Amino acid sequence: MEQTLTLYCNAGRAIVTQKGDLKGYGKVWYYPDGISNILSLSNVQKKHKDTYDSYLDTGFVVHKADGMNRVFMPLRKGLFFSEVKEGTVDVTLNTVDRIKNKYTVKEYSDAKKV
Repeated sequence: MEQTLTLYCNAGRAIVTQKGDLKGYGKVWYYPDGISNILSLSNVQKKHKDTYDSYLDTGFVVHKADGMNRVFMPLRKGLFFSEVKEGTVDVTLNTVDRIKNKYTVKEYSDAKKV
């Protein structure tokens, strides 16, 4: 019997039948029509060191084995995200401005890119 995963979200219900291998993480469910993928922080912590400073409200950083870091920033509704687009590279944030919470996540991300 083939395994499936049923997801419920604000868009309704989705039946997920595909799995993939996320480099550096392992096996994950894959839904090609979805706009995001969700990772369990407890599973991430089993494979990678992570750091978080709630005072600075910078999100958390997953330190990968290859020396690169993946930064996860908080959305207004509480979930953390790391934007990954084809052709992008991992970045390391060395400093954080304390006033960044006055801007949207996109404005802050665009400023860091500059």
